[in-house]
Amino acid sequence: MYYVCTRKNSTSVEAKRFLRARSGSVGMLFGIMIMTIFLAAAGAVDISRWLHARGATVGAVDAAVLAGARYLQVHGDYDEAVNQAQKYYEANVVNRPKLLEDTIKFKIVDTGTSLTAEGQAILETTFMKLAGINSLPLLSLSGSEFSKAQLAVNGNAEFSLEVSLMLDVTGSMSGDKLDAMKEAAKDLVNIVVWEDDGAYTSRVALVPFSRAVNIGTLSSSILKGTSTYKTKNNANGDSVQWTRAPTCAAERTGSNAFVDVPPTGSNRLTTVYNTNGVCSPSNPVVPLTNDKSLLTTTIDSFQATGTTAGHLGTAWAWYTLSPNWNSVFPVASQPKPYSMLQQVNSKGKPLLEKIAVLMTDGEYNTQYCNSGVLDKNSLGSNSSKGNCNASGGDSATQARALCTAMKAQGITVYSVGFQLASGGTAEETLAQCASTDDHVYNAQNAEELKQSFRNIALKVSALYLSK
Repeated sequence: MYYVCTRKNSTSVEAKRFLRARSGSVGMLFGIMIMTIFLAAAGAVDISRWLHARGATVGAVDAAVLAGARYLQVHGDYDEAVNQAQKYYEANVVNRPKLLEDTIKFKIVDTGTSLTAEGQAILETTFMKLAGINSLPLLSLSGSEFSKAQLAVNGNAEFSLEVSLMLDVTGSMSGDKLDAMKEAAKDLVNIVVWEDDGAYTSRVALVPFSRAVNIGTLSSSILKGTSTYKTKNNANGDSVQWTRAPTCAAERTGSNAFVDVPPTGSNRLTTVYNTNGVCSPSNPVVPLTNDKSLLTTTIDSFQATGTTAGHLGTAWAWYTLSPNWNSVFPVASQPKPYSMLQQVNSKGKPLLEKIAVLMTDGEYNTQYCNSGVLDKNSLGSNSSKGNCNASGGDSATQARALCTAMKAQGITVYSVGFQLASGGTAEETLAQCASTDDHVYNAQNAEELKQSFRNIALKVSALYLSK
């Protein structure tokens, strides 16, 4: 008997076992892969929703802060500017995916010169919840991504700005009224003068006026009348020796009385002659400068005295902006050419704006004869006035003529009355001097005066998104 010994192929058995084990692993890996693909696809849906919602939110915030700041710029109303921004935001997110939370609000910052957003906007996820992600913020909770619409000038706006402030320092401005004017003027300076000019300049000139205008250290060659004394009759008919006030400027006379040609030869201004040789006001004109410290310190030093030669303040508001007067002023204070008012920057805005702000609290009541003494129709005692008439007419008439010529050169004129009598000559003069009805303000108290100056400052400033 034969026995046959057989042996199974061990290799074949191990292979089958391996294949059975491998098929289970492949199934598990396939399941994981399918789940991963599903989660990735589901996550992509949520990311797409997030991108859409974020884009809509960022765009709406940008538009809202610009709209609100623009309202602030034009109207100067803080509460309504915020309200306008909120309305604009809500109108622009109507078609945005529904959010889990939206607390975005708007507020005025930077001492009233900027409008920004705050709060948070959060999108609720749909599929990413499976991975434990229940929500996605649309904006950085730190606020670093929130837009700010800021009002500024020159460096950020690519244009230069020249502002001349004609400021009434007559006797009627004494006390609280003068204090209110100082605060309003300093507020305007702090808004419109940019800290870093760069290629573009932002400068302010100060023209305090009362019975005349004090030219201080500016070239004396612009005044005619060099005699120390003149003998003329006063309004009583008495012969009087009048004394020259060497830094005191009256009006220009002759055919060029209401133009800004260079002050040479017969086009020079008349020197004031009075009974004591003292110039009123004591504060001299400050030509264009970006020195905030100088400007604010000078404003603080103003003293109120004298009557109201509004036409002289108007004339010097123009002269400090006129490139035709560059020979009179230091290099750093020389106005830029009128031609720049017609040239535009990359944003389509003029390369230069020249702004005159004319502020007064009363009727223009003082003017001068060609001899430099007060004319007999000016306010004051007959003993302090000459027995003569101003060749250019009364102060209000001359001021209106100067305003018309100044505006024809491209200068924008704002006028600010302070507690003016309704329907009076002063109110009418300021209305005629202003570029448009929207450039006229008539403040009744200190707060309104400050707001008037601030509104002007905001209007002449540039509006841009700072972040």
